[in-house]
Amino acid sequence: MFTQYKGVVSIFKVYWASYGGLSALLCSPYLHLAALLLALTFRTWSGWGCDGLQCTQWWEQSISVLPNLLGFTLGGFAIFIGFGDEKFRALLAEDDENSSVNAYVALCSTFVHFILIQALALIVAIVAKSWWFYTSLLDPIRCWLPLLNGMGGAIGYGLFLYAITSVLAATMHIFRIAKMYAFFQGQSQKSAGTSGKNQP
Repeated sequence: MFTQYKGVVSIFKVYWASYGGLSALLCSPYLHLAALLLALTFRTWSGWGCDGLQCTQWWEQSISVLPNLLGFTLGGFAIFIGFGDEKFRALLAEDDENSSVNAYVALCSTFVHFILIQALALIVAIVAKSWWFYTSLLDPIRCWLPLLNGMGGAIGYGLFLYAITSVLAATMHIFRIAKMYAFFQGQSQKSAGTSGKNQP
């Protein structure tokens, strides 16, 4: 059993290293956009002005929207896997002298990152919804609950917003791959034209 866990940990380490680690995450414009949107939507996730259990909760948006976003990103990943011809994919998979990760794995890791964020945001929303009930067991810390709920809302809704901005990132990622393929085809045509001119 533990061997399977080691395999999961190992592949996650490969993904994280291929994505670029914490520095790539913190420098992401899409994360910055999500943080800005989180600040602008303070009333939605903080519970400020909320009248107990009667409020519309942030996780309802996440649960209704994220499955569709996840399907879109998975579709984009499938497009990437099947994009171009064998020569183009082989070129992407060639070893890079300046990096330990080739272009193909790096591009895949970016899509994997988008999918993981969306899945994590959906899981957090489902758990948050299941925990929203009254119990007298929390009476000793009830005065702290608004703060704890606000912190949980910031994390959960922040993940939701990052999942949305990651759809933009996935879209631009597909466009970037299309540009790479167009450049590859242009270079191939130039090479073919040059070879034809040099033939006797």
